[in-house]
Amino acid sequence: MISKQAGGRLRGDVCERDPIWDREVETESYEQALARGEAAWEKQFRHLLDDSPFYAGKFREAGVGSAHVRLRDSARLPFTTKEEQKQAIDERPPFGTNLCVSEDRVKRVYQTRGTTGAPSVLALTHADMEMWTAIGTRSYFATGIHDHSSVLTTFGAGPFVAGHTHFVLSRIGSRSVPVAPGDTERVIFGLKAGLADTLLCTPSFAQYLSNRDDGGLSVAHIVTGGEPGGGIPAVRDHIQEELGATVTEVMGIGDIAPSLFGECPHQQGMHFCGSGHVWVELIDPDTREPMEIETGAVGELVYTALTREAMPVVRFVGGDIARIEGTTCECGRTSFRQRVLGRRDDMFIVRGVNVYPTAILAVVGDFRPRVTGRARVIRKGGETSIEPPIPVEVEVTEKHESDPELVVQIENAIHSRLMFRSKVELVVESDFGEAGYKTRLTVRK
Repeated sequence: MISKQAGGRLRGDVCERDPIWDREVETESYEQALARGEAAWEKQFRHLLDDSPFYAGKFREAGVGSAHVRLRDSARLPFTTKEEQKQAIDERPPFGTNLCVSEDRVKRVYQTRGTTGAPSVLALTHADMEMWTAIGTRSYFATGIHDHSSVLTTFGAGPFVAGHTHFVLSRIGSRSVPVAPGDTERVIFGLKAGLADTLLCTPSFAQYLSNRDDGGLSVAHIVTGGEPGGGIPAVRDHIQEELGATVTEVMGIGDIAPSLFGECPHQQGMHFCGSGHVWVELIDPDTREPMEIETGAVGELVYTALTREAMPVVRFVGGDIARIEGTTCECGRTSFRQRVLGRRDDMFIVRGVNVYPTAILAVVGDFRPRVTGRARVIRKGGETSIEPPIPVEVEVTEKHESDPELVVQIENAIHSRLMFRSKVELVVESDFGEAGYKTRLTVRK
């Protein structure tokens, strides 16, 4: 297995290139980052007032008016939600009342998944595309992908923002081997044929491969994204042991940038890589009061776009609950590091305690090889507070479809580690659902 070493390189990486893509920015102090952000925000704030009917109205309603609000005082500004963004598009399709440039300057359009309704669109100017590429390059370079890497990516070219990764790989200069999402046979062929030493995929798909590897797959580095999992020790360690690869993870959010965070080979959480282009806050998920970004803090991530031209957002509530892992790193980067504990939408309450499905994944992973590592919570309607036992479906191989002893063991482990009772149902892989892309951790039935 390729492992981590001093300086943030993957072991075996002997290239002479600086392992930090943009050293000036990625190693700056907090004060320097704030100064850089303030300079960008001063221009952006005026851009919003002059060119965004959506934000001009929001600021007016919030009593902000046209007086400049410093970035360090951004708590005075209203939050923005996904629902508000969707409503703005519905009011003036196709791009909405928050389009801040003329339509002829829109040069690339991505679409959201539209899982709860019609898809929304994300418009980019040439400068926006370059900004996304710049942030993504920092993020993926941080993981250990360099110009000598050969990268097989399962992130499709469109219509979703993950496809922007292809521009990032081109900027880094690595070999790119694109494969369509869900095309498992071509992924296996590419890895067995030695076309790539690095794989980009969801942690669900990496687990799927690790459960089926007969020793023929050749991959040294796996970068996971699209869902939590790559940072869960039970998930990550299994993938590394079975496939002999180092696992790091990346994360983005379509409304801001497809790549915002990248984990270096020290595997201590994902570094924020958007300095100068995006400002990040941490807020209390319940009160929405600002929190200090300091080691051990747990809160919801909020984003403000500092340089985006077409569809910038201010204090966008991303829905990801994260734990701050640190604010320095042996690799030399000085931005904060974080792990996502789960999505706010997936969180449920059991007798006053917040629970995220990722915690259940961590428990279930200990029961390999009888289980595959995938699991999901079954919920009825939109209730947040759930009385135990909590229904949990666990994916198993066919030989363990009927295994009452396994059910009891998993239920006991959940009760012991998470302090609530569960009702576990074993589901075979053929019935659990496709593992080629994202796995929903909460399903409402």
